Amino acid sequence: MKVPSFLLKKLYVKKSLTNTDGGFEFLLKNTLMDGTLTRFVRLAVDNRAVPPETITITAGGTSWSAADISESNPAPFKMDVEVTVSVAGDALKPGDHEVEIAATTKEYGDIEFTVKDAL
Repeated sequence: MKVPSFLLKKLYVKKSLTNTDGGFEFLLKNTLMDGTLTRFVRLAVDNRAVPPETITITAGGTSWSAADISESNPAPFKMDVEVTVSVAGDALKPGDHEVEIAATTKEYGDIEFTVKDAL
C-alpha cells in the first residue's frame, strides 16, 4: 500500500529543525499508524545527501544508527511517539531548508517525502 506524500509530510514536526553542538536534528511524530522501519534509504538536506553513518534515530529511549537499520534490526515507529533524527557533522546555516526523507517500512513498503523548515 503506497502512502501518499501529503500524509507522510504530517510525520514531520514543524519548526523542529535545530542546530546542536555536533550537527543538527529534527523531530518526527507518527500520527498515522504503527510502522516498522526496515531500511533508512535517504536523508538529504538542500539536495545534499547525508551519510547514513552520521544519522542517529531515537524513539522511546532507544537509539539506532540509520546505517544499521535492516529487516533483521528494525526500528519501530509507534503511533504518537516522538522520534528525534540527529545528524552529526556541520550545523546548518540560518534560513530555509528542504529536508527529504526516504525509508522502507515493513507494513507500507517504500515511503518518501520532502518538507521545508527554517532555522
